[in-house]
Amino acid sequence: MNYAGFEALRADVAALANSMCDLRTELNRLESQYRYDADPLSERLARQTLCRINALYLAAYREVLDLDAAFRD
Repeated sequence: MNYAGFEALRADVAALANSMCDLRTELNRLESQYRYDADPLSERLARQTLCRINALYLAAYREVLDLDAAFRD
């Protein structure tokens, strides 16, 4: 264990990683639901925006996973 005295920080990071995982799952679901070749322009724009958000969010999610992995039990 490398976080003696920082148990609250460890718990906060783990909770954040779990929350981000849930949001990432929802982003993936939405990205799959809307098509880039749909007839309505609004659906195509939504898909394009969701893809960009998902890509940016993935970078942040990977950062928190790296931070979470730094804690050793």
